[in-house]
Amino acid sequence: MKIKFLACAAALALAGCQTPAPQSVADSQRPPSNAVRREYVDALRGTIKPGNFVKTEISSVVLLDPEKQIYAYCTRTTERAYPNWSYIGLGLQHNMILYLKKDDYRCHDRRLRYYDFPELRNMKY
Repeated sequence: MKIKFLACAAALALAGCQTPAPQSVADSQRPPSNAVRREYVDALRGTIKPGNFVKTEISSVVLLDPEKQIYAYCTRTTERAYPNWSYIGLGLQHNMILYLKKDDYRCHDRRLRYYDFPELRNMKY
């Protein structure tokens, strides 16, 4: 029992170290363009089994760093075998992917708007 309490306390302490995105980033939200949606689906084509996702959503695109023109967005999906949301965060600069991070903590920000993403759910090879 004591070990479980310490593990929970450590997890909460670590979660507290991750600061939320500044309000200016949240205010920069724009719905994802058709090009962003298409590029994401094209990038995953052939790497996952079509029809695997039950629910799919894509977030607004936000401006993370105005000076460097770095944008970011997230996707969240549920699968038949795994009904909980899985998150992926992506960073873009000059239309090139800078990073792709599974379970990016920023994707959990309640201010981030998500939209249905049927293009991914209905993806074909």
